[in-house]
Amino acid sequence: MVTAKVKEKVLSEIKKIDQNDLRILYLLRNLGPLRFTNIIEYSGLSRSTVSKYIKLHTSKNNVEKKIYRNNSKNIQEQRYFITDLGTEKLGEDDISYDESLYFSEINDLISNLSELKNFYKEISVAESIITDITRNIINMGENYFLIEQNRDLYLTLFYIYNNSVLTRDFKFEITEFCKHYNVKKLRIDFYVDRLLSSDLGLYMFSRGEDKFFFHREDVLGVSTIRLIKDNLINEIVELSIAEDKMISDLDLDKLAEEITENLLEMELIWDANESQGISGIKEPFEMLVEKMIIKNALEMGIPKTSLMDIALQSKKLLKAEGGKNSLYNIINNSERYEDLNLVSISESEETELFQSLKLLRGFCPKCGKTVLKNDLSNICVRCGLNFDIKELLSDIEAASELSVAYKIASLEEEKEIECPNPNCNYQIKLNWDVCPNCLTPIIKP
Repeated sequence: MVTAKVKEKVLSEIKKIDQNDLRILYLLRNLGPLRFTNIIEYSGLSRSTVSKYIKLHTSKNNVEKKIYRNNSKNIQEQRYFITDLGTEKLGEDDISYDESLYFSEINDLISNLSELKNFYKEISVAESIITDITRNIINMGENYFLIEQNRDLYLTLFYIYNNSVLTRDFKFEITEFCKHYNVKKLRIDFYVDRLLSSDLGLYMFSRGEDKFFFHREDVLGVSTIRLIKDNLINEIVELSIAEDKMISDLDLDKLAEEITENLLEMELIWDANESQGISGIKEPFEMLVEKMIIKNALEMGIPKTSLMDIALQSKKLLKAEGGKNSLYNIINNSERYEDLNLVSISESEETELFQSLKLLRGFCPKCGKTVLKNDLSNICVRCGLNFDIKELLSDIEAASELSVAYKIASLEEEKEIECPNPNCNYQIKLNWDVCPNCLTPIIKP
């Protein structure tokens, strides 16, 4: 959140910028995501001029329009964001954001942390760790200070630091941590809950009893979100080009695996290594990535029904307690941290699918695909089954199991093998009826 002092300074400085296109980038860089009407108001430009340059910037990927969570009003709304290319554009034209605008703001935040720093010094926390925790709080922003500041909160932040993905050498199991610092586990759990539910950018996932944390602004968070967006766009483009594919054919498991492999190569996460006695986090992290993919896909405007089909085919989230339900909740705009993170939601309120997706009639009894009320045909577009309305499934888990099984069978059928005719070396697929080269009938296994 930008302070009034910074906003006043930005609106004063913008009057000195003659180039209208750069005014818009300057606003977005310094004031953060803005609504179209705000850009008009703050830039001093006409609606048509702003519209013209927004379109120009969007076409050049300097600006993108996304869903923004407005915490003050507890709503979601469309806002414009500056991209990395837009920031570079400002730099190329020697118009960048003024670091001094934020120096006093950061100083104000830091000045509120004197009690926290003194406490850490009393319990002999290293200066470097205090600096890292301070940086994490700055990334959380002003909303962090809405939480009551006390010893238990400070210990919770220290516990999170010790169990951050990026500080794997500092792992401190919760029971031992509580015993060492004489704090009740209930209090640590309480403040972990407060921090996660306050939309401060924290993510958490579990590996058995172990908890791991990272922040959307740290190197892991930024890298993960960037990879998700890039890979998601690539998948959408490829599926739109393929004649026999639909967006609902997007392979969530495969996409999560590819993103996680990239992060492994960057050494931001790690896999199990039995010879060295190292327990990995790859598998639970992949499940969290799947949730992040669905969340980003929703913000990109992919239809909810398509996302439902994508989610139904995930084998990974079948392993997580409440994994499928949390995905469905995300599709239905849930902002609850129990859904957005990989934690148990056994005691949380689950969204009733048929109440939230009012267009949904049920699921195909053969392949588990969603069937909508406004579908005119009773033939499943995925598997071709001519179904009766009474045959449609209403159970989510049953539909998911069918969807996963159908996906596996379809992948097997798409595998290429050599034609059974010994005089023909043509590569055929099991779902073909005859070899197109020699017309030999293909016998299904």
